[in-house]
Amino acid sequence: MYFGHLTDVHVHPPGNRHYGVQANASTSAAIKNFVSLRVCLREFFLPRYVLLKASPFPERSSMRSLFSRLPLCLIVASCLSCFAQEERIPHAQDKPPGPALSPAEAIAKMVVPEGFSVELVASEPDIVNPVSMTIDERGRFWITESFEYPRREAGPGKDRVKILEDTDGDGKADKFSVFMEGLNIPSGIAVGHGGVWIANSPDILFVQDTDGDGKADTSEVVVTGFGRDDTHELPNSLTWGPDGWLYGLNGVFNPAHVTYGPQNPNFKDGQLPWNFTCAMFRIHPKTHEFEVFCEGTSNPWGIAFNDEGDAFVSACVIDHLWHLTETGYYHRQGGPYPPFTWKIESIVGHKHQKAAYCGIHWYDSDAYPEQYRRKLYMGNIHGSCLNGDSITRDFSTYQASPESDLLSAHDAWFMPIVQKTGPDGCLYILDWYDRYHCYQDANRDPAGIDRLKGRLYRLRYKDTPHAQPFNFAAEDNAHLMRMLASANGYQRDIAQRLLSERLSFNSSETADLRRELESLVLSSASRGPKLSALGVLLISDRLEETFHRALLASADVVLKSWAVRAAGEQSSLSESVALLVQKLKDDPAPQVRLQVAIAAAKQAVIPTIPILVAVLAQAGEDPLVPRIVWQNVHPLLETQTAEFVAEIDRLDEPMPTAVLDLLPRAADRILSTAKPDTKAVAHMVTLLLNSEITDDAADRCLQLLTARIRSGEITGDALLDIRTQLKAELLSAVKQETTRPSTLSAVELATSLKIEEAIQTAHEIFAKTPDEIAQLRIINALVTAGEDSAISLAESILASSSSADVQRKAIQTVGRVGTMPATEFLLQQLPLLPADVQPSVVEALTDREASAIRLLSLVRDTKISPSLINANQAHKMLSLKSKLLAELVAKHWGVVRTERDPARVELIRRMRNELRTSDGDAIAGRVVFKRVCGQCHKMYSEGAEVGPDITRNGRASFEQLLSNVFDPSLVIGVSYQGLTVVTKEGRVVSGLPVEESPQRVVLKVQGDKQEIIARTDIDEVVPSKLSLMPEGLEKQIQPQEMRDLFAYITLDKPPEDAAATLLIGSRIIPGESDKADEFSALIEQLLPGYSTSKSGERGIGVVADYYDRPALRTHPVSRTEPCQLTFSTTLPVAATVKLHLSVAAHEAGDWQLVVIVNGEIRHQSIVKRDGKNVEWQDLTVDLSNLGGQAVTIDLLNKANDWSNEFAFWNAAEIVAE
Repeated sequence: MYFGHLTDVHVHPPGNRHYGVQANASTSAAIKNFVSLRVCLREFFLPRYVLLKASPFPERSSMRSLFSRLPLCLIVASCLSCFAQEERIPHAQDKPPGPALSPAEAIAKMVVPEGFSVELVASEPDIVNPVSMTIDERGRFWITESFEYPRREAGPGKDRVKILEDTDGDGKADKFSVFMEGLNIPSGIAVGHGGVWIANSPDILFVQDTDGDGKADTSEVVVTGFGRDDTHELPNSLTWGPDGWLYGLNGVFNPAHVTYGPQNPNFKDGQLPWNFTCAMFRIHPKTHEFEVFCEGTSNPWGIAFNDEGDAFVSACVIDHLWHLTETGYYHRQGGPYPPFTWKIESIVGHKHQKAAYCGIHWYDSDAYPEQYRRKLYMGNIHGSCLNGDSITRDFSTYQASPESDLLSAHDAWFMPIVQKTGPDGCLYILDWYDRYHCYQDANRDPAGIDRLKGRLYRLRYKDTPHAQPFNFAAEDNAHLMRMLASANGYQRDIAQRLLSERLSFNSSETADLRRELESLVLSSASRGPKLSALGVLLISDRLEETFHRALLASADVVLKSWAVRAAGEQSSLSESVALLVQKLKDDPAPQVRLQVAIAAAKQAVIPTIPILVAVLAQAGEDPLVPRIVWQNVHPLLETQTAEFVAEIDRLDEPMPTAVLDLLPRAADRILSTAKPDTKAVAHMVTLLLNSEITDDAADRCLQLLTARIRSGEITGDALLDIRTQLKAELLSAVKQETTRPSTLSAVELATSLKIEEAIQTAHEIFAKTPDEIAQLRIINALVTAGEDSAISLAESILASSSSADVQRKAIQTVGRVGTMPATEFLLQQLPLLPADVQPSVVEALTDREASAIRLLSLVRDTKISPSLINANQAHKMLSLKSKLLAELVAKHWGVVRTERDPARVELIRRMRNELRTSDGDAIAGRVVFKRVCGQCHKMYSEGAEVGPDITRNGRASFEQLLSNVFDPSLVIGVSYQGLTVVTKEGRVVSGLPVEESPQRVVLKVQGDKQEIIARTDIDEVVPSKLSLMPEGLEKQIQPQEMRDLFAYITLDKPPEDAAATLLIGSRIIPGESDKADEFSALIEQLLPGYSTSKSGERGIGVVADYYDRPALRTHPVSRTEPCQLTFSTTLPVAATVKLHLSVAAHEAGDWQLVVIVNGEIRHQSIVKRDGKNVEWQDLTVDLSNLGGQAVTIDLLNKANDWSNEFAFWNAAEIVAE
């Protein structure tokens, strides 16, 4: 990479130059004439191991099979005309991004509200690939640049921190200094407390310039252990909070195991790490202590604090806006939740353009009109704009409402990653500026990233004056105190941070400053400066007691809530302050009570459970407080059940709804303990059943108890105690109105407890109710009770129900029985059931040795096809470790692989050729999907949710879809790593982990069912190296069914939708051209990423079927000049790396193939026909010694004897194993 133009310091004269490229693309007349076909050239993502780009063409059609109903000549004519006009379409974009614009051109396209204008502060080459930004007390912009994104390897890199300065006050940066180099994707930066804080995963660094020369001199690892699994989710957004702590974020697919660095004063040998994924964390700037503040969301990027000091983040994929509170656990994009989590949801019910957000800022400065103040502004990367949301109080949290966009760029390259208020009060926007928005593109095509662009803009209102040079660090305390009341948000924040730094030193001046700050907080000034002054004071270990007591009595609910929060933060709390905090449990303000609950869980001098219950009792309809209370109370139920029940009993009647709603969770949590207090649980059930306020909570509680009995988690004395203590109450509930939900749940629980009267009632309900779900619940309860009648009832529902889902659930229930009669029943039902239900029968039969042997005996006797058994089920049978069973599997089913099958690569190659050149029926494909895939996957709201919803996942391109379908074990995401559990009774269960606790393992299994296995019943838990999606789909369905299936799953909308478009790359579009500017579009279909500027006779062509394969056709330019196809990439690091080529010759000719890698000939051969046949030659070139290196590959089509020297190329793929 070239860095020659980037010097350490350079100064530009006023009037910064603009750098950019402009290009115009004409539109083909033929495209205009054939617009209804809507054929466009697009890019798709490379397979996960076959590391190449590909760029086929989707078509939009409401017909089942577009190409079977259009004359081929029309398609060819249309496509030929558009080859030169269309660019590739990156992930999550609607159209090609077009050429990069110069900064001036980009600004000219931007749309902002009336009175606003966009100005350029800096651009390339002065800033390139900017990732994060902060502004210091001199108004200088500190920007991190990353040339190496998306590099995963840790260690020194080529990235750096740069300082931008406007020395003459004209609004343009004219001095650029490199502060630090050698970094590796520095994803966050903050200045303060004597140094610069940099997120440089795996570390958070504290860097100091000790000699004042503007260069980094020392670097301390404050904490380490952040992951680099996913480099678009690294620790980011380092932001000073209103309490003086430094806050940051981490993403959901980037596991962190954080410990203190050796230089951190908190470091200890053998320290336990903080283990988390998506989370907000914070670091104390004085003590360097680290804390996880809360967890959840997706890959959040951007932190904002509003005028009450509450935290907000923007996030991708899921909802875009979140109010984060200490100790909360929020909705996750993926991965299991910790046991007993009650997740918190977002604060939005609306969406903006798209779902990729980066950066968020609370704007409140007088540089803009009032209507634009006190709003949250977020960078929308896919939308190429700045979205706005306003927020209003919703009890202790907020609800957001959409505002008009503050800026629309109308340029796909625009990537607003940071937004901050600047010294002049205007909003400054840092723009990454690249064609690729998403990590998928960056990982697939790192060479395609534009690494030499970046912009910093100012959004100016009318003639707002530019800031002149200043240095707030040189101001005295009095001046900074006045700045706390500034109408400029930047000035307020800088003043608070500088005063916090000064308060950290022990001196008489510090004591005076403390008194002045306390006086301001307790004065009659407006809330803003008082809250900022309090934020300065919070940096110290504790507040002065008299001041703290006065603050806790404040009439301002925001100051009061911060006074409570300060009590929770202190290392020690006086008894008098603790008592005041406790009294505030009854405060009318929900945000005050929220902080009381959090403080009670942190301070030993505050009685935790009584305060938490009291706060919960007053929650009313507050959506946040009950979840925060639960998050802090449930760990205490492990040992303090009696105290919790006693506090519940002290509450006045009628019991508050918020408390009743929590009791089912509490009962479930208590039952999970090593020695559950069954009396307490029975008491909670009684309270719920006798409540006249809500039946829903009682219903949930009864079902939770039933589930724990069914799973075997409650056994022995505990089970007997529950039965004894609840029998009378349950029998009373059984006699209630059957329309109450809790009545059926009471019958189900009582039956599971083998209470005879309830068993009789269960049979009566089954006979009378038309509700099939109720009937299934009765059968489940009878199975738990060990009643033989369950099988006959299951048989009746299988015969009467037309619902495949009901039939599957009935089969799964009988599968729990495990007796020989149950096995024979399942075997008898297998051939009678619909094809989409039969897999559930096989799944149940392969759980146990005896039933698996009986199943295989039918395969042996050719009574059922071995194709009914998938690879995972075969693997599951081997997990039973039965010699006889292993022999039967090997003899009658085949070899079971315990590792991924490398031969899948060849299968994908074959299926790619077949499926891109054949027609299918999407309507028929939906039927195939329901039968084969729908037991684990949803698509367009149909199917089960075991694996990912295919509507949104795994179909970024045709190539990715091929890989996921035919090689599912190639890459298994962390969130979809399966487990196989072998029980002591000899049962095997495989599924995705939902919960793993000391008490139980919960797996989500085929058919959207959860299997709960008590730890006491488990013999072995084995993580699966194979995907739960079995290999071998091509063996289970017929070729036409495969074509139909792909016709369905390659549509971006249901087939009956007229706007449905075929997935990028799912069709070969034949054509040819002798124009060099049209070559790339043709080449991309078969050899993605390769290019050439010259080809001889007939130019470049694409043939849909050349001896059973689609092919790219080239020809030498002359006898002496070959056609040279060139591709540059970085090879993966793997044990073996090979270039796979599929080539053929013309029927009446031959040609020379030469492969050159980095200038070295790696392969030469003559490609010719064999006798009367034209054979495709599949060749491999070993590149293993170049793993991890940047390479340029040249494929030469050289003349041999100058007769029909046409080369036909089917594939040129890099394969790593």
